[in-house]
Formats: sequence, C-alpha cells, structure tokens
Amino acid sequence: MVRAEDRAFVRPRRFAAIAVAIVVVFTALTVRLWDLQVVNGAYYRSLSEQNRVLRLPVTADRGRILDRNGYVLAQNIPGFAVMVLPVDLPRADEPVLVSELGAILGRDPAVLQKIIDDQRTRNPYEPVKVSGKPVARDTALLLAERAELFPGVTITAESIRDYPDAVLYAPILGYVGPITDDELAAKKDRGYLPTDIVGRTGLEWEYERYLRGTYGWREVERDAAQREIKTLAYTPPVTGNSVVLTIDDRLQKLLEAELRKGVEAGRFTQAVGVAMNPQNGEILAMVSIPSYDSNWFVQGITPEQMKLLNGDDRRPLVNKAIGDIYPPGSTFKLVTGLAALTVGTATRDTTVNVSSNVMSVSGTNFFDWTAHGVVNFVNGFARSSDIYFYTLAGGSPVAPSIVGAGPDNIAKYGRMLGFGTPTGIDLPGEAAGIMPDPAWKQATLDEPWTIGNTYQEAIGQGFVAVTPLQLLNAYAAVANGGTLYTPRLLKEVRDANGTVIYTQPPKVTRKLEMRPEDLRLIREAARRVVTIGMAPMPNAKLPIAGKTGTAEFGESSGKDSAGRNKLGFHNWFVSFLPQQDNTDPTAQIAMAIFTYDSSKGMCEFCLNPAVGITQRVFEAYVLGDKK
Repeated sequence: MVRAEDRAFVRPRRFAAIAVAIVVVFTALTVRLWDLQVVNGAYYRSLSEQNRVLRLPVTADRGRILDRNGYVLAQNIPGFAVMVLPVDLPRADEPVLVSELGAILGRDPAVLQKIIDDQRTRNPYEPVKVSGKPVARDTALLLAERAELFPGVTITAESIRDYPDAVLYAPILGYVGPITDDELAAKKDRGYLPTDIVGRTGLEWEYERYLRGTYGWREVERDAAQREIKTLAYTPPVTGNSVVLTIDDRLQKLLEAELRKGVEAGRFTQAVGVAMNPQNGEILAMVSIPSYDSNWFVQGITPEQMKLLNGDDRRPLVNKAIGDIYPPGSTFKLVTGLAALTVGTATRDTTVNVSSNVMSVSGTNFFDWTAHGVVNFVNGFARSSDIYFYTLAGGSPVAPSIVGAGPDNIAKYGRMLGFGTPTGIDLPGEAAGIMPDPAWKQATLDEPWTIGNTYQEAIGQGFVAVTPLQLLNAYAAVANGGTLYTPRLLKEVRDANGTVIYTQPPKVTRKLEMRPEDLRLIREAARRVVTIGMAPMPNAKLPIAGKTGTAEFGESSGKDSAGRNKLGFHNWFVSFLPQQDNTDPTAQIAMAIFTYDSSKGMCEFCLNPAVGITQRVFEAYVLGDKK
C-alpha cells in the first residue's frame, strides 16, 4: 500500500512546463525544417550540388602572330609543368621533397614549401603548380619515371609562348607573362583568372583583346573527400584569334642582316631600319639593334640575364624606331625647304652664292661642309648646303635679298609633317620628339630665341629631336603627294578557323596644306641627292630618291658597354622608291636607315653607311628572289 504523502512532490505545473517546452522545441524544429526544405530549399540544394559538382576552367591557347604572308612570328609549343597534390604528400616527406625539387627546378625550397602549405590551407585535394617556368622534357620524364621518389608530384602538359625569331622581332612583338594582382583586379570582370598569361609589352600587349582565347569548362563530380570521380560535362576552349601584321618577314631579315653586318664590322654601334608603304601607312619592316631575346621572359628570365640587359648602355629593351629621339641632321632640310616654299620666301630658282664654308653673323661663325658656289633649291638640297638652308630659314649676309621663313613657320610645317607628336602607331612606348619654336624655348628654358637657334633648327640640330618613324612618315607623306598616314602594324585578324573577322583600314592623320608643285620639287631634289649629290649609288639598278643626314650627338670618345668606339656622330638616309624614274607620287615603299656612332665628322668624303645599306636592301628586296 502506497501512501499519498509519498507522491506529494509531483505537481501538475511541472507537467505543464515540460509539455510547453516540448511543444516549443518541436515547433522550432518544424519551422527550421520548413525553412530548409521549402523557403530556402533551392539555395541549400545548390550548395549541396556544388559540394558534389565542381566547374573547372580549361585554358585556351593564345592566338598566333603572323607576317603578311603567313610566316609565324609568335606561336604556342607544348611544354610541361610540375604539380604537387598536397593530400598525397606525407608531411614527413615534405622537407626532403621540396629540397630535391628545388634543386631540379632551380627554385628556392622555401618558396616551394610556402606554395604547398598555402595550397594545403586552401584545398589539399587540388594540385598546385610549383614550377616557375616551363620544364624541359628530360626533367619532366625524370620526375614522371621516378614517381616513387617524388610523392604527390605529377607532370601536366601546358602551352608555352614561343618566338621563332625572338631577337629580331622582340622590339615589335614584346612578350607575355603571368597576370599581376593589380591587372587581375581590373580584368576579373572580363573573365581573367589568376593563372592567366597576358601580353606584357609590344603587340602582345597592344592586341591582347584579339590574341587571348576563350576558356572552356569541365564539370567534374567529386566524392565527400573532394576527390574527382568523373567528368560530367565538357565545353572545349576556343583558341585566340591570329593577328596578321603588315610586316614582310623577307624585308625584315634583309634589313636586319645588313644592319648587323655594319655593327659587327664596327662601322656603327647601334642601328635602326624602318620601311613602310607610303600609300597607306603599312609598316613593312622595323628593326632595332641591339635587341633582346623575348623567350628569356617567357621561360623565366634569370637574375644574370636581367642584369645583362639593364647594364647595357645601348638600352636593348627600347624599340629605338619609336622610343628614342635623335637630332635628324640634314634630313630635316625637308621641313625647312617646304616651309620656305610654302610661305613664298623661296622657289626652285632661289640661288645663294656659297663662296665660303663659313658665314659670320653678329660675330658668330656658322659653317658649311664645303664652299658649294652658286646653288639653287634643287642643288642646295642635293648637295646638302648648310649655308643655303641657313639663308632659307633666317636670312643671311650672303643673300640679303632673301627673307627667311622664320622659326615659327618651320615649326608650323614641321608639326604638319608629324614632328613633335607621336605618330599614333599601334605600339606602346612611342616618344613625341621635340619640334621647337621661340615659345617652346621660352617656356622650357626661360630663354629668348636667337638667330643661332634658327640656323641650327634649319639643319636638324639644336633642339630638334625626332624618332626614326616620325622622320620616315614625313618623307612618306611627300612621296605619296601630300597625305600623312598613321603608321600601322595590324593588317587583319583571323579566327581559329582562318576566317578574316577584321581588316584594319588605312587611317589618314591629315592632308598637307602644301602645293603639289612644291612637293614635286622636293621629290625631284631627293632624286638628285642620289644622282649628283650626297648619296652616290654606283651601278644602281633602281631609281632611289632620298636625303642624307649627319648629326652630332653625345660623346665622341670612349667605348660603350659592348666595347665599341663612341664616335659622337649619327648618320641617316631616308629614302623612297618611285615606280619610275620621275617625280610622280607613285612610291610603294619608303625606308629610313639610322646608324648610331657611325662617323667621325661631317666632310665631303665621310661615307654615310646608311646609303649603301639602303641600296643593297632595296635591290635585294625588289629585284631579288621573292621566295
């Protein structure tokens, strides 16, 4: 028999509290279940699918770069990369592995250790690339065949950028390299990934938008341990477009061979050669010596190689055709002559009696290279008389009846011809040059302009500085009858199937506000430079026209970093080739040759090496074997 007082501790309110608690708990669970399965069911289902299915990018090959005839200038070649899967690498073996891999790959073991540790933190089930540059085939085979000695290490194929004629085309093409963090932040919205390779300089940078391919995608199924089970779907990548240039590889190599011979023979220390079609602005060749090997940067440039490039005072990393400026010397007499003709202070029959090689103005002597006697415009240009062009520019005591064109007019027509501003060529790093006038000198140096400045400007010395491309473009405008084009290297773009998807049209910068007869007179005088003047071409087979120039620049003693003599003078020859031996504006090719430190002084018998180079290149290109 149980006594009632023994169960007095059980009170009805406790049962009620427990019941309420149970109801609250189950209500909360029911609400949460409703939230998970109904309200946010799609969201959590998506998360679950992402844990099971992963979408991985498939790298696309970069497009090729070709010359106008289809010769390959930049391509992709197969290579190898070394990967490490952290989950397959026992921690006890890690120190030995990174030490051995470091020795094989030429990388600091501490760097490899950090790469692997970082990947362990992110996702140990995904491999990480530890090779900083493409791995040689023998090295890849060694690692693959001795897998037991390298736990967790795998070899994968990758595409490597390659430049068959790297040194020849480096100033034009540039090179590619890994995307930087800043670039990734700016381009992430355009589909760029941390593993992307992008154009760093040159046309690789300029036409990144065409050359870059489109990623493919691979959907893979993984297990709970994040290991890949199978591929569920695959979208192949699309190779980048091919960029076809206006460059003619045959002319490029003819030009480079002649310039290199001169450097190796010690006739000059550096050189530039540029050729273009005056009728549309297409660049046919562009050579800058010295250059560099762009494959160094793709394959992973070493500190020793970088030190070699940075320590070279000839600046091999600069495309001298567009990136450096120089005094044009007597080639600038084109501008002085056209200014005088256009403003009416000179005609074909304007004569000056150059009876002496020295002219004194206000106690200062201004020199010519010889006493020419009586010369008119054509002979003055052909024989490159400095005193004649001093007179056309600023007047002189030897011809007091001639009123000079003046520095403002010279600057005006110089700018019309493209001096003092970039040409707009489709390459990065173009210099503007200097086209001075009295206002420029006052603003820049806080000094007034003098008659000496006018005389120096008239013959392309003093403050005047140009790029070889600017000078060539000005002569091309005269050669074609008065149209200044924007120089260009892009001819067309083709997709992966070879179909042309874009053709670059000619772009007119401006029409010259000069009379056709004055331009014709310059073309006639330029032809006389070769037949009676400063650019003799024995046994010439083509009607070449042009203008020589010798400019004093820099030191005239000592040696450069390559051990070649610094001679302090540079030589130019800017030329064009009419289709017939006449003054019609029919030239299909114009060329500028610039040789650096190439003569010891300006005199009647100082041979300008640019003249002979021009003759040989023109004749080999036009008359030689087209194959």
